Amino acid sequence: MKQYKMEDYKMNPLALTQLKNAASRRNFLLLPLAAIISQVIPTSALALDSITPPSKTIDPGCPLNSGGPTLLNSSWRVGTIYGNRIPYAIKIIMKINSGSLTGNSGCNKYTAVFKRVGYTGFRVVNIQRGKQGCKVVRPVEGGPTINVGDLEGGFLRTLRRMGSVQQFKNKLVFYNRSGERAIILTKNT
Repeated sequence: MKQYKMEDYKMNPLALTQLKNAASRRNFLLLPLAAIISQVIPTSALALDSITPPSKTIDPGCPLNSGGPTLLNSSWRVGTIYGNRIPYAIKIIMKINSGSLTGNSGCNKYTAVFKRVGYTGFRVVNIQRGKQGCKVVRPVEGGPTINVGDLEGGFLRTLRRMGSVQQFKNKLVFYNRSGERAIILTKNT
């Protein structure tokens, strides 16, 4: 195999001297590649102004970046909180608005205002809810009773600790700030 030397390349003496004094051999090794690329790829294809940088702004139409279609004005029903199934007789509903989550938390209406954190996260900054007293219900005849107020309080405390969300078709998964799966919702029809 033939060894190439810097003198084998046709260059002006100044460029040759600069190459000889280069601190890195890597620069010299890349020179033949650069020469070939400049012959094969048209200069217009290498123009930096033709490259569009990725957008660093968040789509204002999608308040929560879920990795899926926009969630704006979509409605969801809570199915589980930290793996604990919510009985079907108790409706905890969430509607996603621009800058807030609203709905029914079991027996009261709520509004959770959030702000974006980075490009994929959010933080709930304020939660307001109604003051109506909650019932104790028995979802299944002969089964245990459930204090809806306890479920409501647990849901709102959990919602306050959320940090990101991801959509999987008709499921929406909220993760806490530690990355743990916390609330799983299904599309409300």
